[in-house]
Parts: sequence; C-alpha cells; structure tokens
Amino acid sequence: MQLFYGVPEDIENWMRLVTRVRWNFPGLETQEKLDEHKATVLRFMGKRQAICVKEGNEIAGVMLFSRGHNMICCLAVSLDYRRCGIASMLMDEALRNLDRTKEISVSTFRADDEKGPAPRALYEKYGFVEDALIEEMDYPNQKYVLHPVDSERKDRQIAINTMVREIRSILHGNESSIYLYGSSVLNDFRLGWSDIDILVLTDKQITEEQAQKLVSLRQAMLEREPGTPYYRSFEGGMLTLDAFLTGKADRVVYWGTSGERITDTYMFDSFGMTELIESSVLLYGNDIRNQLKAPEFSELYADVKYHYETIRKYVQKTGRSFYSFGWMLDIARCIYTLRTGKIIAKTDAADWALENNLCPDPDALRIALEVRRIPLEHEEDKQTFDYAETLAAPIQRFADVLEKELYISKANT
Repeated sequence: MQLFYGVPEDIENWMRLVTRVRWNFPGLETQEKLDEHKATVLRFMGKRQAICVKEGNEIAGVMLFSRGHNMICCLAVSLDYRRCGIASMLMDEALRNLDRTKEISVSTFRADDEKGPAPRALYEKYGFVEDALIEEMDYPNQKYVLHPVDSERKDRQIAINTMVREIRSILHGNESSIYLYGSSVLNDFRLGWSDIDILVLTDKQITEEQAQKLVSLRQAMLEREPGTPYYRSFEGGMLTLDAFLTGKADRVVYWGTSGERITDTYMFDSFGMTELIESSVLLYGNDIRNQLKAPEFSELYADVKYHYETIRKYVQKTGRSFYSFGWMLDIARCIYTLRTGKIIAKTDAADWALENNLCPDPDALRIALEVRRIPLEHEEDKQTFDYAETLAAPIQRFADVLEKELYISKANT
C-alpha cells in the first residue's frame, strides 16, 4: 500500500469509498449531499490537502486536511482494509503538513457513540486531547485538540477533563450538563491569576452525600495530584437546572475564591449569563442553553452601575495584590460593554481602551496588562506589589470615565 496526494483523476474511486462508508458520516445521507462532498474533495485536491492510500488501483483510505484552519477535516478507511495501519499513514502525512507550533483540531464521535471507540483511540494515540462537545450537521460530536509541545492549555484541559470525570462519577445517576465559561473560553486564562469557571446543572437535586463529596473535591484533587496547579483555580456552582432557571432554593455546591460551601441559591449576573449563552463550552451532557434568556442591555447597564458603585465605595485604597490591577481591567470591560452591548475578555478590553485613549493613566493600564499577561513572573516581585499599592488614584480617575459613559449610555436609551 502506498500514500498519494489525491488528483481529479481519483475522484470516482475516492467517492466510491466514501459512498460505501457514508453511514458513518453524518451529512452524507442523500445524493445531493454526496455531490456537495465531491465538489469539496475536488477543491481540497486543488490545494494538495487531499491524501489517500491505494492498494493497486483501489483506494483504501482517504483524508482531507486544512492548512488554513490547521485541522483534520475528514478521515475514512475502507471496511476491507481496517486494522492495516492506513489511518496512521494518513495521520502521519497530514501532521507533516500542519503547523505543530499551533493547536491542531479534529471533530469525531462522542465517547458514548458506538462509532466512537476506533477514531477516538487513533487521535489519542497521536496525543490529541478531548475538548468541547459540539454538534455538526445536527449530529453530536466532540472536538479533539493536538496541543503544541509544552502547551499550558494542554495541561489545563487535561485538568478540566479530569475534574469533569470526577464530578460525573460523584453525580452518577443524576443527569447533568457541565459548562466551561469565562477566561478559559475567551483565551484569556493566566495561571496565577485567572479562575477556571464551571457550571454544573443537574436533573435532580444533589443529595447531601453527593454535596459533601463535591464541596471537598477541589482539595481532594490537590492532595491526589499535588503537582497539578489548576485544581485550586476551579470556581463555580452546582445545582439543579430548575433552580438555576427559576432562582428557587436548592441544595447548591459553591466553589469560590475564598472557599467552598453548601448553600441554597446560586445565580448569575448579566455578564455571566451572557458569557454562558454566547461563548461557553459544553463539557458533558445535553446542551440546555436554548432554555436560557439573554440579558437585556438594561440588565448589563445595571450590573455595570453596581460595579461602578463598588469601585467608588471600596477602592479608595489598594493593597499588595493582583486584584488591585484587576480593577483597571474591569473598568475597561465595563466601558466596552456600555458602548457595544457586548462582553469580551478583560485583556482584550484593556487593549481596546488603550487604543482608544480612554484611560487617563495609560501607563497604569499598560502595567496592569503586563502583570495580567504574565502573573507568574510578577508574583515574587516586590516592585510590582509596591506599585499595586499606588493604584487607587488611577483607578478612581478611570472610574470618572466610566461614570461619564454611564451617563451617556442612560441618556441614549
């Protein structure tokens, strides 16, 4: 068997294989869809992004990959040539063409799909890591990612996957949907500063026994894997979907910055709800986001105003903490939201504020950004925390800008 780059002369044999295995590929159920896929293959052939393995004149396996998107797009092996190493031949060649210094992605079947074991085992053999649950062509799939060498995000994703498995195990028998949102999803996570925000919504009330196990899970994971720095960063709530939607009392497990506890309510503000709806990632279970109501601008305005009032009341003095720098980024994001009605990562908002000359003390915001981007390099730096103690005045001057934006936004609505 030999590997070749596909050419238009191969298309009929190529499509003969695809037609034989189309039951394994959602979206190829009709002749019209097959014709569309044929046109796609021809385009990929023209870009030298279509490869196949042949046994004589017979095509035994095919693959499409995209250099532009750095991803594996399609992989199929003939039923007559399974377990002959064909998929590995195709993977080896595709990976030689893709950028290993960046994330390489592929979509495949979920763990509970009977068609999933073989492709998932193949991708895991090559180092791909489970990522978000997605839907493609109305079919439930899962994204896998091959991370660059020494990737921080790979280590973080492995910790996230481990935590999800532990939560699922504790909640066995209670169907749940688990979401990741916040900085991890917005590509703004910084180890040493950021949280890993998760939300667990269950079908039935969490039992007292389950709640006790969940409330201590972060600490248990830290003790079990002391070399993994991420478990202390997990924050969020675990409660029934009904209680989350209605706000009614429930048995709730809460993980926060200052500790964890079992409580009776847990609600999102408008910023959190917008992030959950627009940018969160489903890690496990059924997607319930179509049951959520997107906040109105008036709700975003109210939460920005509350944040502004908090700054005026509590940030007359700053301490030796990363949180002192965080106020500058928070103000930038609030201004961005008032002007656009949208929510972006805090780092992106600070960059935007600098580009638009919105901060009266741009050097203070630049330093806050520098600390945000590489907090681990500043955590033992005395000069950084000396400076943090001087930030009250720059924060209040930036809050003056936010106050004006609140006034303008209210006058325009």
